[in-house]
Amino acid sequence: MKKKILIIWYWWTIVMVVNEEKKIVEPAKNLDEILALLPRVDELADIELEILANKDSANITPNDWTRLAMHIHGKHGDYDAFIIAHGTNTMANTASALSLALWQWLKKPVIVTWSQLPLSVYWNDARFNFENAIKVAVEASENNIAEVMISFNDVVLRGCRALKISESKFHAFDSPAFPALWEITSTWVHFRHWAKKVSPEIPFTISPHFNNNILSMDITPGLSPSLLESLVLSWKCKWVVLKSFWAWSVPTEWEFSLLPLIKKLTQEFKIPVIITTKFLWWNAFKEINDECAVLAIDHGAIPGGDLTSVMAEVKLMRILAQWTFSENTIRDMMLDSVVWEISDARDQQY
Repeated sequence: MKKKILIIWYWWTIVMVVNEEKKIVEPAKNLDEILALLPRVDELADIELEILANKDSANITPNDWTRLAMHIHGKHGDYDAFIIAHGTNTMANTASALSLALWQWLKKPVIVTWSQLPLSVYWNDARFNFENAIKVAVEASENNIAEVMISFNDVVLRGCRALKISESKFHAFDSPAFPALWEITSTWVHFRHWAKKVSPEIPFTISPHFNNNILSMDITPGLSPSLLESLVLSWKCKWVVLKSFWAWSVPTEWEFSLLPLIKKLTQEFKIPVIITTKFLWWNAFKEINDECAVLAIDHGAIPGGDLTSVMAEVKLMRILAQWTFSENTIRDMMLDSVVWEISDARDQQY
């Protein structure tokens, strides 16, 4: 029997078509209009479509992550797999959030996909990505693989490890600190052995709530510590994420040193400061010998391991919404792998 797949429409380019009369790009009217542009794809699976939202992904908020997670939970018993049509701007954020919200007990594959060009234009990537997402959904279901994945081109990435790397290239996402989950060839989809399998003995529950009362900021040359302090304290932020140049390094000299502020926030105001990096290629975090990074950690900063900067933010939002913990416990939770979003960083010497 064919697998039953639900496509959840959260809009943007992949479900857009050209209105030849008005000469504009607009959302497809229904599933039939999409399937007309995807000949024979219904031979792969029984496909249903639900329009959950019509919004540019730049407008996605944690409330949308909660809505998506609860929707999948409610439909979980009715389908063999789920595909989410999403815009590229915040797709890594949504995939990271759903990985945590659906937790380790997810029983069905969830594939998030996208395109750079609409389905009905010449030389588009939407058809290729749509067809591949359906192939991945079918093959993942057949092999009892259950996790949140990003599917595009000939690659499937673990959702909580992915980052957007390009505004216009067809290969717009990558997983810098973790290998892809599968490869697609002319014969079929080949999952790697590290793709997560279903745990049938554990019931499927979700943890869908997020608290966005954090401040996340890039460290830039000349960043004023007093400006950062005023932002944190005036907005009563609970936690702070600093995105470093490389491997948790922060400025440590003269009036631009962030060390006194890190110490003040963590010790006086009990506001955890997590430092992550925007550059994760080859797991540079495993070889920390940079004095600026060591000093930041000595002054109270929590290292982010090889969490993506996106996942660090999302993980903090989820922890903040669920629990109240001490700083040491927060550090342990940030470095603990929940859904394989981080390598085992606790053994590293900080």
